[in-house]
Amino acid sequence: MRSLINHFYNSKKIRKLLKNSDSENLAQNLFWYDLSIGYASSFYGFLKVFFWRLSQSFFQNFITHFSQEKKNNVDYQQQNPKNYGTESIYHKTIPITEPNISNPSIWNLKNINSKPWFGNDQWSKFLEDNVEIIKNEFLSSGLESSEHPGNKMLAENGKWSSIILIGSQGVNNEYSKFFPKTLSLLKKMPINQIFGFVAFSKLSPGTHIKPHTGSSNLRLRYHLGIKVPQQENIEIRVGEKTRPWIQDKCIVFDDSFEHEVFHNGDKERIVFIVDLWHPEITDEMIKTLSSNEFKQFGKLNNKI
Repeated sequence: MRSLINHFYNSKKIRKLLKNSDSENLAQNLFWYDLSIGYASSFYGFLKVFFWRLSQSFFQNFITHFSQEKKNNVDYQQQNPKNYGTESIYHKTIPITEPNISNPSIWNLKNINSKPWFGNDQWSKFLEDNVEIIKNEFLSSGLESSEHPGNKMLAENGKWSSIILIGSQGVNNEYSKFFPKTLSLLKKMPINQIFGFVAFSKLSPGTHIKPHTGSSNLRLRYHLGIKVPQQENIEIRVGEKTRPWIQDKCIVFDDSFEHEVFHNGDKERIVFIVDLWHPEITDEMIKTLSSNEFKQFGKLNNKI
């Protein structure tokens, strides 16, 4: 009940933010699951969330004994995504679409123009120019990666793990002392920590990451190759095109498009992931979306 009360008051704060021209654009075109943020933050939107949670609680006792079988047979898009430790107060299954259509699982700005793959830009060059600093701090840290939140649901025949430096709650203080130079570099970049993160991502040999889409189309994802042996055997498909990672180089894509990973080599692959604001998001929109109200909207808990 406390979560619903917090959601009610946070929704009121969101409504106050959605008043200038760019925010009106957000109110109509930014969707949280199947609800526009304008509607979701309204009283009627709150009632929809309230009765949805009530129905979930009511039927929970009846479906508990079927839950494990159900979990084993549902598609990833049918589950309530815990976006890096954050569970939503509301959930709606998104329909599966063609790979070349943006299809984020949580936040969808519907009037944005995007594409699966992007070319090099100032930020990919910035990361490449500083790859030795980032790589050296990573290798000298001696940190062990933790199981990636998507490992159980998406990884086949291997292991997907990560070290998260920046999440929705800011810099991970547990790791910050190991990466002072890397974090200093990141301060110069338009990091989208509200709807994205910064992390080192590891894949063990033989891993296949099943097709899935990211939680938001408000970001672009930059992958910097930290350890990419046998690049001809380690590839990522985004939309309908498949490309390899390249040692010390960046690839840039919109992960709201369907993507999957194939690791057919026999050595570990490590990339540095940096999520930046999508280039079509205006400064005024970023200011609104970076508010504490949006940071907390619809969330039950925050671990990162």
